[in-house]
Amino acid sequence: MTEPIQDNEINLIDYWHVVWRRKVMVLSLFTASVVVTMVVSLLLPKYYKAEALVLCIAPESGGLGGALSASPLAGTLGSFGGLTTPADKILVYLKSRTVADMVIRKFDLMRVFNESNWDAAKGTWKNPEKPPLKEDAVKILNKSVTAFKKSKEGTITITVEWKDPRLVADIANYYVVALAEFMKDKSVTTTIQVIDPAIPAERKSWPIIRVNMMLAGFLGLFAGVFIAFVLERLPKKQGS
Repeated sequence: MTEPIQDNEINLIDYWHVVWRRKVMVLSLFTASVVVTMVVSLLLPKYYKAEALVLCIAPESGGLGGALSASPLAGTLGSFGGLTTPADKILVYLKSRTVADMVIRKFDLMRVFNESNWDAAKGTWKNPEKPPLKEDAVKILNKSVTAFKKSKEGTITITVEWKDPRLVADIANYYVVALAEFMKDKSVTTTIQVIDPAIPAERKSWPIIRVNMMLAGFLGLFAGVFIAFVLERLPKKQGS
């Protein structure tokens, strides 16, 4: 039983000696990874996040429909009958192109998302023959800028993330306004209550420099150790 333990100790010592012989290279890779990541993170644009919390309330109804809505089995019955909760329906409305168009028009997001293509002096696109497409702005808004999350309690969190802390808060709050207009136009009777309106963020949400540096340091250290073992395994040149 003692021989395997001794062999393991010898192997660990050998591994340590390999790393120690290449310590300058390992530490250099570690330091370079951390420093480069810090510089790049500082140069990257800062993003901010704002969240608005709303509560979806179904309209009151009597009779069997009201009894089923109030029943604990409402969710189960709904899944079998093709019914959805008020929050499920609101999620569909929030992700609709109609609501996205309203938000894009309100805050002129075509220019916000395509700032590099806009000529502020002339007030036109730099390439008028190929202006940005509205459908691309909708994709950016729905997939990269906003996120909607439903809770079991029937609340929906509207999250917006972009470079301007004031703008993201305004967009998150306006989603509620656009949603109300959409529901009124479609004669939807579900009630939306704002629990927590969005406020401008005081801290950036991305990049998180400390986390990036820690991850880069770990990867740099791992790469240095790996290269050290690779170099150790290479055949050494014989002296003439």
